[in-house]
Amino acid sequence: MQTNAFITALFAAATVSGAAIKRQATGFSVTGFSASCIPHSVMYEFSVITNPTSASPSGNESPADCQLMLQGPDILPAVNTTGCTAPSAYSWAVGLADGGLQFNVTTPMDSHTNYTGSYSIGSDELVVEQNGAVVTQRYTGPSTFEVPIGA
Repeated sequence: MQTNAFITALFAAATVSGAAIKRQATGFSVTGFSASCIPHSVMYEFSVITNPTSASPSGNESPADCQLMLQGPDILPAVNTTGCTAPSAYSWAVGLADGGLQFNVTTPMDSHTNYTGSYSIGSDELVVEQNGAVVTQRYTGPSTFEVPIGA
């Protein structure tokens, strides 16, 4: 009888402790990604959520909406780290890399650590078009993709 009580208590403790363990994110799911120029302006726009969503900041399972419109060059520029809206726990940046772009996403894992992932956009996914007196650039790759964490 005592053995049964001990085994029951052991399973109960394992269940409670297992429920308290938060799953770690393996990447970010990006949807609706677009990056394009119109004469003298640049627009980046997308939604992002951690994968699995149970690892998202504060347990929020809704994607963050991220967008930025810049005045400036007619080619897609680097973007310093900037935040997303609703929820604002996500930050992103774009760097220039080998004729393409390096897209980075960051969100807190806890108060001391961040999840950070990178996704390479090749030069073959960027098109330059002549529009009268102005040359513009736009992204032509997939609008939905995974950004691996720690890559």
